[in-house]
Amino acid sequence: MVVKSATKKKLMDMLVPEEFAHLLADDRKWDNVKVLTAQEIAKICETDSETAAKVHQIIVNATKSARSSSIDGGNLTVVRRRKRRTVRPKVEQELEAYDYERKMIGNLHEFVENPIFKALEKADEATGSPILTERVLSDLTKAVIARDKVKVTKKQAESIIEQARVAFSRARIDPHEAAGILTAQSIGEPGTQMTMRTFHYAGVATVNVTQGLPRIIEVVDARKIPQTPTMTIYLDDSKRSEDDEKKNELEAKKMAAALEVTLTKNIADLNTDVAQRRLVLNLHKGNLKQRNMTADEVRDKLGRALRLYIEADKESNPKVLTIVPGRQTESDKDVIPSYTELLQLEDKVKDLRLKGVPSIQRANVQLDDETGEHYLTTIGSNLTRVSDMDGIDRSRTYTNNIMEIYDFLGIEAARQAIVNELKLTLEGARLEVDDRHLLMVADVMTSEGAVRAIGRHGVSGTKHSILARAAFEVTVNHLLRAGIVGERDRLTGVAENIIVGQPISLGTGSVELYYVPREN
Repeated sequence: MVVKSATKKKLMDMLVPEEFAHLLADDRKWDNVKVLTAQEIAKICETDSETAAKVHQIIVNATKSARSSSIDGGNLTVVRRRKRRTVRPKVEQELEAYDYERKMIGNLHEFVENPIFKALEKADEATGSPILTERVLSDLTKAVIARDKVKVTKKQAESIIEQARVAFSRARIDPHEAAGILTAQSIGEPGTQMTMRTFHYAGVATVNVTQGLPRIIEVVDARKIPQTPTMTIYLDDSKRSEDDEKKNELEAKKMAAALEVTLTKNIADLNTDVAQRRLVLNLHKGNLKQRNMTADEVRDKLGRALRLYIEADKESNPKVLTIVPGRQTESDKDVIPSYTELLQLEDKVKDLRLKGVPSIQRANVQLDDETGEHYLTTIGSNLTRVSDMDGIDRSRTYTNNIMEIYDFLGIEAARQAIVNELKLTLEGARLEVDDRHLLMVADVMTSEGAVRAIGRHGVSGTKHSILARAAFEVTVNHLLRAGIVGERDRLTGVAENIIVGQPISLGTGSVELYYVPREN
């Protein structure tokens, strides 16, 4: 029985008898208890229907009182003014058609037509029970080519396959093996070799991405926002031309300008005229051109965002814009704002977003040397909004923010992102860890349908064993709470058995042998 202490305490505070509260809190949260019917309560508590109905009524009354949170004492009426919310129109993107040929081409490896690969594949099939995957055969082919071999004989291929099958079978984990401990050791030991340095990301100037041990800590702690969020964005086929490289670069720059957040202070100098109580903006033509904006567009967006009249030095392509606090129309010339209103307007205008995707501070155009394709790297991340934009190849758009991937694409994509980020970080430090260890970490973090941290607020804090939770952090709290609610520890894990000094249930400790003597 795993009793939820918080649920039991809540029930006992409602004056539910302790024996019933203990049974109802067995592996149930309060949200699961409050929806139980009287018949279910009678079955769980093994009591008569009348007593179960009373317990059910107590729970129902407590739920109703929690919902009615109005202030009744002293006839006090609280009036709250609702803030005006700007509802962004929902963009619905059509689902991309599944391209079978493109998928198959993407899965093919570079050695698919290589004679060495074909010889190894044939030798593996000749065994009668092929167990080596195409990935393994591809790695074997790569290793043979690295030894300056152009082709292999049938006997050599059979010898390679035989040795690979032996190594493949030895690599499998044994039953009752301590897979979690091996994973922790395999990642923890290279982690001690890491330095606290940061590295430049893909040679992009001014983009520093958290690497090494700090990045691994970010991933396993399931941080909502990484210290240096970045995105890699590719353009779809409609924005790319196979022949015109300059056109591709121009399209990429336009997309970068559309993504990058443009604030008022990025395209204008702000001067506060205290004497006349007004704000004067001197627009920079060069910055406007770089951000792919016009002066008329800036004037229009400022007017709609501030709901004020924006005075311009000339109607077409103005250079100077003037804003007076409180002046909503051209005829409101008698408005005399206060000094406080002027300062508030200055702070608001300075950081007002005129263009771009929120959180994308900068977007840089990069060139892939292998494919010759232009793509974008960003400082900041917003996967949801970027994916809604036209001209983006959503299938190849990637962010290092795992929680954004989880919210937008689901738990399976988040699991793969955890593996990718851990592998990328370890390879950046020139450390090699088997992918299966990284997969185990990702599986543990996502096994409950959500991304959980490996810590007392996640995986370690939700273990069934009291001693295992107490061995991690806040020892006294776990032991005290378990003693109050009467929890039991079945001693099925590793940490709890080590604490009490008995063999762990792994390896030789996972089986019990009994000697039954024969009767003569």
